[in-house]
Amino acid sequence: MRLLCVLLLVPPLVPLSRGDELTRKMTARVSEEAEAFQRLAPQVLGEETLHQRSIKPPSRFRPRIGNAATTAPKSEWQERTIVSEYAFTALSGADSGELHEIRQVTTVDGKKIEDTKKAQAALAKAITANDDGRKKALLKQFEKYGLLGAVTDYGQALLLFTRRNMERYEFTPKGSNWLNGQSVRVFGYKQLDGPETVTVIEEKRNDQVTHLRIEGELWVRSDTFMPVRIIMASRQGLGEDQVKEEASIDYAMSQFGALLPVKSEHRETRGGKIATENQFIYSNFKKFGASSDIKFETDK
Repeated sequence: MRLLCVLLLVPPLVPLSRGDELTRKMTARVSEEAEAFQRLAPQVLGEETLHQRSIKPPSRFRPRIGNAATTAPKSEWQERTIVSEYAFTALSGADSGELHEIRQVTTVDGKKIEDTKKAQAALAKAITANDDGRKKALLKQFEKYGLLGAVTDYGQALLLFTRRNMERYEFTPKGSNWLNGQSVRVFGYKQLDGPETVTVIEEKRNDQVTHLRIEGELWVRSDTFMPVRIIMASRQGLGEDQVKEEASIDYAMSQFGALLPVKSEHRETRGGKIATENQFIYSNFKKFGASSDIKFETDK
C-alpha cells in the first residue's frame, strides 16, 4: 500500500488556523464514534425497509410494423419495497473491523416471505456460530427478488473514518448547514490513498468488477462534532458513458450508547439520467448476547 502524507511546514510558535483546529476536533470525535460503532454493530439486530425505484431493462421484443418499429421504446420504472431483518457481521479471515451488512428478507411488496422471529433467529445464529457459508448466503438476499441496481454496505459507512483510516483523506471545512432543525458543520473530504472504497459489479458485463475512490462531505453537530450525515460520491467514465454513484447516510445516537444508521439514500445516474434510486430506513434495533440463547436487550 502506498501511503501519501501531505505535510504542512509551519514555523514554530505560529498558532494553527481556526480551520485546522475545527478539522482536528472533527476528526477526533468522528473517529471516536466510528470505533464505538465498530464495537456495537456486531451485537445488534434491526429492521431495514428498502424502497427501490429503477428503470427496467428494455424488452427484447420489438414490433416490426408500424410506428413502433422505428421509435425507441419508452423507459419503464419498476418500484419495489422490501422489509428485512438486518445485522452486521465479519467473515473469517477478513481484515480486522471489516463489517458487512447481512439481512433476512421478511416482506416483498407487502407479501410475507418469512416470520420475523424466525428471520431474527437465522441472523443471530449465523453471527454467533461464525458460519461463513450461511453469512455469504445472507449477503446475497437481495438477488432473489429482482432488484435492479441493488446496493449494500452503506449502513457501516462510518467505519471509513476510524483512526487508522483518517490519514487516507484530505478534509476541508465548508461552513455550516442545518439538518432536522439542528446546526451542523460541513467538512468536505477526498480519498487520497488506501484501497478503493466503492465496488461496482456490472452484471451486464459478466460481473465485471470496478473499484472506485470516493469524495464527499461529513456533517457533524456544531456543538459536539458528533457525525450525523456522511455523503459519498464516485464516478467512472465520461459523457454518455459516465456512471455516477451518490449516497447519503444519516446516523443518530442509539439507546446503547453508540451511533447507528437511521436512513440512507442512494442514486445511480448513467449519462446524466437517473437509473436507480434506493432509500433504506433502519429501525427497531435490539441487542443480543454472544451465547446461542439469544436474549434481546432494550435498556442501555
